[in-house]
Amino acid sequence: MIDETTPAENDDVEAAIQAAGVGRDALTDDLVALEAIGPVTVAGDGDVATIPVTIPVPSAELRESLERELNAAVTNRTEIDTVEVDWQPDPVDPGTEADIIPDVTHVIAVGSSKGGVGKSSVAVNLAAALADAGADVGLLDADVYGPNAPTMLGLSERAPEPTLDDQMVPQEAYGINVMSMGFVTEEDDPVIWRGPLVTDFIKQLFDDVEWGSLDYLFVDLPPGTGDAHLALVQSLPVTGAVIVTTPQDVAVADAKRALEGFVDYDVPILGIVENMSTFACDDCGTVHDIFGTGGGERLAGEFDVPVLGQIPIDSELGTVEQDGAGAPGIDIPLLGRLQLPQTERERRQQETVAPIAIRDDGGQARHAFRRLAGRTAGRINAAATLLESSNSQPRASDQVTE
Repeated sequence: MIDETTPAENDDVEAAIQAAGVGRDALTDDLVALEAIGPVTVAGDGDVATIPVTIPVPSAELRESLERELNAAVTNRTEIDTVEVDWQPDPVDPGTEADIIPDVTHVIAVGSSKGGVGKSSVAVNLAAALADAGADVGLLDADVYGPNAPTMLGLSERAPEPTLDDQMVPQEAYGINVMSMGFVTEEDDPVIWRGPLVTDFIKQLFDDVEWGSLDYLFVDLPPGTGDAHLALVQSLPVTGAVIVTTPQDVAVADAKRALEGFVDYDVPILGIVENMSTFACDDCGTVHDIFGTGGGERLAGEFDVPVLGQIPIDSELGTVEQDGAGAPGIDIPLLGRLQLPQTERERRQQETVAPIAIRDDGGQARHAFRRLAGRTAGRINAAATLLESSNSQPRASDQVTE
C-alpha cells in the first residue's frame, strides 16, 4: 500500500535534497530550487519513498548521477531507507509561443560578439548533446557572414525541399533539425549583407521554415551585436542567451558587449561558456593554459551568472571528415602526383564524423559538452519558470541569477 506523505514528511525530504544540493553541479541549482520535485509518496511503514523528478534532459548519465545523489541525501538525512525515482523529463513551458513558430518551446541565442572563439562549435555540440539525450532540438545557423553548421554536421548545401505551403524543410543530422544560410546560397558565392537584408533573412528563416515540434531551437548568431541579434529579439520570445568566450581579456571584453546587448533587450543570460579553456598535452601529460585563465569566471562573476562549462582544446573538436580517398589528381612523370581540388560531390561522399559531444571517443571534450548540456537545460528551465510565474510579456525583465 502506498500512502501520500504528510506535508511534514514531504518537507523533510525536500529539505534533505536542498541541504545536500542535489543537482546543483549538473543543473546549476538544486532540484528543489528548480521546482523539479513533485509530491513524494511513501510505502508501507515509511521506509521506501518514491520521488517524482521533472528534469529537462532525460539522459541516462544524468539520471544515474541524480539517483545516487538523491538516495544518499534522503537516506542520510531522514528515516527513509530506500529511494525510488519517478522520472518525468519535461522542459518547462514559459507560455510565450510566437505565432511564426508555435510548436517551439524554447528559443536559445548563442552569441559571442567576437569571431574565432568557437561559438559555432559550441552551438552544434550543445544541440547534439541535447538531441542525444532525447530532446527535440533544432539549430538555426544564422551566421550570415560565415555559415558553418552544414560543414560541421556533414550536410549538403542543397536548397531545402519546399512543402505544399512553400515552406522550407530543415535538413536533419544526428537528431537535429538544421537550417542555414548555406542551404540557400551557392557554394563559395560571396554575399554582401546590409542591415535590412540581414533582418529580413533572419525573420524568413523562422517564418518560412517548417520547424515542427521542438523543445529547444538554438540560434547560432554572427559575431557582433548588430542586425541579426536585433531581428531575433524583436521577432521572437527568446528564453535566454548563452555567451561564448575564450579566457583571454580581448575575447572577454567582446563577450561582455554581447551579454550587455541581450540584457538591453531583457533577454535572460543563461550563463557563460569558456571555450578553449585548457590544453592537455598528449606527449607530456601536462595541462597548459594557452589563453590564460579565469576570463569566463570573471565575466560570470561580474553579472552574477554561472559558468555553464569550460571546454578544453581538443584536436578532434573541429574534425569534419574521416580519411577518405583524398583529393583527385593525376600522376606526372618526374614531378609526381598533382592534386586537384575536390568537387562538392566528392566531398559529400566522404564519411562524416559525428560531433564530439556524442562520440564514444570524445574524451574530456565530450564530457564537458554533455555536462554543459545538462547545466544549460537547467538554466533554461529556471528562466522559463521565471517567465511563466511572472506572466509577463514575451521577454522577461529580470535576469536569471544563481
